[in-house]
Amino acid sequence: MNVLLQNIFEQPLELKKVLDDLKGPKLESVRQICSLMQTAGEIVLTSMGSAFYSLMPMYEALKAAGYTQVRLVETAELLQQPERMNKNALYILMSRSGESREVADFSVYLKKHQYCSVAITMTPDSTMGKNCTYMLHDIASYDAIVCIKAYSSMALCGLFLVSMLGRQEPQEELLKQLYEAFDWMEGQKEEIYTQIQQIPYFEKTDSFYMLSRGFGINMLRSGSLWVEETAKTMSNMMSIDNFYHGPMEIIRSHAIVRPVTTPVFLDVLSDERSKMIWEKVNAAVPDSVYIGKKGGNALGGVCLLYPDFGLPNAYTMLIIALYLQLFSYQCAVCKGIEPGTFFDEGWIVQ
Repeated sequence: MNVLLQNIFEQPLELKKVLDDLKGPKLESVRQICSLMQTAGEIVLTSMGSAFYSLMPMYEALKAAGYTQVRLVETAELLQQPERMNKNALYILMSRSGESREVADFSVYLKKHQYCSVAITMTPDSTMGKNCTYMLHDIASYDAIVCIKAYSSMALCGLFLVSMLGRQEPQEELLKQLYEAFDWMEGQKEEIYTQIQQIPYFEKTDSFYMLSRGFGINMLRSGSLWVEETAKTMSNMMSIDNFYHGPMEIIRSHAIVRPVTTPVFLDVLSDERSKMIWEKVNAAVPDSVYIGKKGGNALGGVCLLYPDFGLPNAYTMLIIALYLQLFSYQCAVCKGIEPGTFFDEGWIVQ
């Protein structure tokens, strides 16, 4: 089995393992970090690449919980503009390796200037892990090349921290919903891949337009990254609402434009307007992909549906990630690309 597909398939059980660890051996560390988050003047979430996207669900969850003094910012921007640093902020860094150039350098800067920081990493002995004030170890097994399990498991660590704010013990109902979701993913992963293998558009597609709303757009940032990394295919993401204000001409004009663009709709926060726009997209280009909950307004050339586990919005990325990773994997296969082939690995930190 291709190593990327193996990493994707390992994800559900690895997420269960990480959740067991967070609510068990790591619970005291979680409580300590949550205490810092509650007293900080500002919470700054920062990283680069896939780990930056792993922070997005945490950011969404903090906003949903009413935390207004929170920023999500690329580490490179903080390094380039140190005058914008806040001495009263808590800096939460996330990185699989802890050695990516920007986060490693930034952790050294934070320690030198005595800023309070937290590292969420799979590599406790890394530069980032050693220099941050506090550290939360993600115990998921290491991915072979790029962030697959690391993306989801680090996101789970961030989400779990938010769920513990103002609490001493985990929420039993949330734990139940998460375990049910992970069990479903484990039982259905091969069936989901079979559904994605049947998508007939991959070979002829020159690019994808990934559409959603709200927290769904942040999820599609990861999906777009996986498509570009794995399948070497351009992918753009946008709110379905903004797409209707101009970029939809790419779809409307498909008969006179040579490149083939396939629209993908992650249907969250749906209403009559998003339904209307998506219907117009499908009327123009029937070769489309719809991803949404069962029982929703499913419409598309291919519809990929998942159950509603009752999870808060930010947590749904743990389920959707499996779809988008398999989507990018199969796109590569259909284009004759061995998934996991990288022509410039200088940015990959093992």
